[in-house]
Amino acid sequence: MSPRSPRPSTSNEAVRAEPGGIGTGRSRDPLALEIRLLGSLLGQVIAEQEGRPLLDLVERIRRTTIRLRRGDEPSLRTGLVAELAALDADRAEVVIRAFGLYFRLVNLAEERELVREGRRADRERARGGRRASVPPDESLEGAIWWLRRSGASATDVEAAIGALRITPVLTAHPTEARRRTVLIALRRIDRQLDRLADRDLVVDDDRDARRRLREEITLLWRTADLRAMAVSPLDEVRTALAFFDETMFTVVPRVYRDADGALDAIASRPAADPEASDAGRTGTRPPRVVPFLAWDTWIGGDRDGNPAVTADMTERTLRIQADHVLRGYEAVATRLAQTIAAATPADRLHRALAVRLGRDAELLPDLDRQLRRRYPDEPYRQRFGFVAERLRRTRAHLTGHAAPLTGRYGGPDELDDELVEVQEALVADGLTRVAWGEVADLRWQLGTFGFHLASLEIRQHSAVHRVAEEALAKGEPAREAAPGVAAAEVVETIRTVAAAQGRFGRAAAGRYVISFTTDPDDVNRVLRLADRAGGEAVLDVVPLFEDAATLERSGPILDAILDDRSYRAHLRTRDDRQEVMLGYSDSNKESGYLAANWLLHRAQAALAASARAHGVELTTFHGRGGAIGRGGGPANRAILGLAAGSVEGRLKLTEQGEVIAANYAVAGIARRHLDRLAAATLIASSSAHRSALEPFEEAGGPILDELAETSRRAYRALVDRPGFVAFFRAATPIDEIATLRLGSRPAARGRAGAGADRAVRPAAESIADLRAIPWVFAWSQARIELPGWFGLGSALEAHHERHGDAGVATLARLYERWPFLASLVDNAELALARADLGVARQYAALAGDPSGTPWATIEAEYVRTTTWLARLTGRPHLLDREPELRRRMGLRDPYVDSLSELQVTLLPRLRATAPGDPERDRLLRLVQLTVNGIAAGLQRTG
Repeated sequence: MSPRSPRPSTSNEAVRAEPGGIGTGRSRDPLALEIRLLGSLLGQVIAEQEGRPLLDLVERIRRTTIRLRRGDEPSLRTGLVAELAALDADRAEVVIRAFGLYFRLVNLAEERELVREGRRADRERARGGRRASVPPDESLEGAIWWLRRSGASATDVEAAIGALRITPVLTAHPTEARRRTVLIALRRIDRQLDRLADRDLVVDDDRDARRRLREEITLLWRTADLRAMAVSPLDEVRTALAFFDETMFTVVPRVYRDADGALDAIASRPAADPEASDAGRTGTRPPRVVPFLAWDTWIGGDRDGNPAVTADMTERTLRIQADHVLRGYEAVATRLAQTIAAATPADRLHRALAVRLGRDAELLPDLDRQLRRRYPDEPYRQRFGFVAERLRRTRAHLTGHAAPLTGRYGGPDELDDELVEVQEALVADGLTRVAWGEVADLRWQLGTFGFHLASLEIRQHSAVHRVAEEALAKGEPAREAAPGVAAAEVVETIRTVAAAQGRFGRAAAGRYVISFTTDPDDVNRVLRLADRAGGEAVLDVVPLFEDAATLERSGPILDAILDDRSYRAHLRTRDDRQEVMLGYSDSNKESGYLAANWLLHRAQAALAASARAHGVELTTFHGRGGAIGRGGGPANRAILGLAAGSVEGRLKLTEQGEVIAANYAVAGIARRHLDRLAAATLIASSSAHRSALEPFEEAGGPILDELAETSRRAYRALVDRPGFVAFFRAATPIDEIATLRLGSRPAARGRAGAGADRAVRPAAESIADLRAIPWVFAWSQARIELPGWFGLGSALEAHHERHGDAGVATLARLYERWPFLASLVDNAELALARADLGVARQYAALAGDPSGTPWATIEAEYVRTTTWLARLTGRPHLLDREPELRRRMGLRDPYVDSLSELQVTLLPRLRATAPGDPERDRLLRLVQLTVNGIAAGLQRTG
């Protein structure tokens, strides 16, 4: 099970350990077999590296926690606590690392099962067996058929796909606990498991694959789990680009090909003769699908609270991205030069291709002689040989390396024009399938990634702009606008954007996100700073609304922005397209789960209405995180629950930290993820969906207003309670999380204008100063998951007190039919199921007598929320609708419990050591290892 979405499994013994080795099991399905193999090999490696007694210790702890979960002999806990407390640091580290590495291997096996499930679903759909039963938001093909059944014509559907614009935005918020070294090692293990899955594998190859697995697991065991040095923004850039190299680049044309093929199924075509039964299908005709995906990124551009992201860092990021994408194109061109070996006599050569080859010869005469000698009558091989060399020269130029002055491409459009010429020549030469096959795939990649790979967005806090503008007006460029950020750096950043646009193209950079936008002048101030920077940068200014007061006023604020003559003149130069970002993380931390979600929903509707009234095309940018408390949960279901009329074919959302790896580490999962995003966006943009939503939004609005207000009061009563912050810091490992080198940003915000003398402490004194990600991460580690549910139970209970059973019945009907409410309730149910009060009580005890701390309120709200959710949904137990997910979560729990027990044991020992005590560093390392291990076991951080 993944933090992204509930999903079924066919495993009957997925992660149950039986005597004979950590993680072994008896089931014969592929998932269980892989888990059993990996667990057995891990046990062998631990015995080899650490000795059999330490493996026996790991097994004993594992079996004890399993028995405690089953309710066997409660006195066992006393013995377990005593044994854990008696462990020296070396043995404790072995135990922690054993469970942590086991979870990483199990997670890899479950990723592979996801891919198998996707393939099984594809086969079922191909046979037509599941088309009617699979939810339409599960695949683009399903969405297309849903639109057809809803009355859309084939032409309407094709136009709707043509209007899609889906933009995942990669961010490096500190939520990826795994080192890049570990991520790459897991991919090597994945490849060996692929070898073993080959049914034709011979005995010698099977033996070799198992040997390689032992070798890789041994290396992982000896690989440090914790980063030795702080992560730099460029480290984060390179980690994200590892996923581009691994999957994104190759998956994109597959997604477009799937969409193009799905259109074949609904197209009206005359019956084809048996000898050309696939005539007119994708790959034999010009594609009907144009690129609808584009990635943006904050990595190397997000400087809000991160003084390490400088103008120089941003420029270096752009060069690294260009290097990766141009290497990708060069590799494709080189491969096509090797494969399109069709011989074509000179007198039959397509005129445009002949002219282009002549220009190539003039431009690169030495290469022309080489290619003609090697491929005398193979013009396509010659042509792609020239393309590959020109890409190499372009890459060297854009990345600042020495390169010849001639032969470079001026931009992606120039290359695309040449590829069109090649396609025309191939068609004229009778090689239609090649023209509309791999060459079309390359054009799809080019149309998606350009020469920049992902558009780099700048983000900075509105308060920083205010201080910078004031300082520059007074001639004080060195004055700090934020800790570590001079006013001059703000202007230099905009100059960097202008330079990037000149070097890499307009699409490479230009969006400027303003954190905590509160009034229209926050937007105009950025444009004034841009003028001060020279006025050369073309900016799309994106206000970010994230606190309750601003979300409530988002519609009027956008009205005021669009009414401003100066800003509207700027917007006309941007084709009257406006983007607005909504922050899911800080709004939840401020208002609680239910209130924040409703604030965001109302803001979507208000912003869409404002944009329509001003004749502006609006894109709503959803700043979702991986955890439910930060807008996480199944993305496709969340898209269907967005406010009616707020999508209009345009989806933009963040993919943060560990979510990037979850969605893009494996090609099959990446393809499925993008397919679902497109499917849900297509449905959410349809008139049929909007018409279906409107009555529920009208009827449910007043009810949600009431529920949200009650929920917010309950939440604020908890977090505003005297002593709450002290309880939170004692009952969770928040301070210890802040010491992990998960990302380049501090765990707490510095204040704009505070000056360099203000220390940015890792643990804030107020939750308002604490970043939302460590906040959510800490509650997850303590097995409480509070940001994903707290306040919902109080709201439902109060609603019943006011409206009786009839009110609950009305809510239940809305839950069944209104995607927004269904997503909100289902996600809260999942968060509650992931919480574990038994373990959480042990963490709460770290803060003193639970009866005298906020814990009693938290526990009472948990019981209240589970009780009222059962009444609302009609399901007596959490996740009754997802029994396989619940079972698999339950099978993981004993293993996570082992690490939680160790963490709870170690935290008081760590906190009792004085600064400078040599034992403190060792204890901190052990706690950090438990944080990583629990994150792997729960499959989530922040």
